[in-house]
Amino acid sequence: MIEYDSKILRLKKQYQGLSRLMTSISDLYIYGIYPQNYPNLSVVLDQTKDHVKQILKETKAEIAQLEEPNSKYDLVAGDAIEVIEDYE
Repeated sequence: MIEYDSKILRLKKQYQGLSRLMTSISDLYIYGIYPQNYPNLSVVLDQTKDHVKQILKETKAEIAQLEEPNSKYDLVAGDAIEVIEDYE
C-alpha cells in the first residue's frame, strides 16, 4: 500500500533534513575544517546556520499548528487570564 503523503509528513521530513544539516555544519571540525583555515567559508556557514535555525523554528511551529491547532490558545503554567472590564 502506498503511504499517504500529507503536509505534516512532508514538514516532518523537512525538519529532520534541516536538523541533519545543522548537525553536519556543527561537526565540520571533526573533518579538519576550522574557522582559522577557512575564514570565508566559516562566515558563510554561520550565516547559513542562522538562516536554517529560523526555518527550523517556522517549520516546528507549522507542524505544531497542524497537529494540534488548539494548543496555540491553551494556557501554559504562569500565563494569566486577561480581565476585561465592562464599559457601561
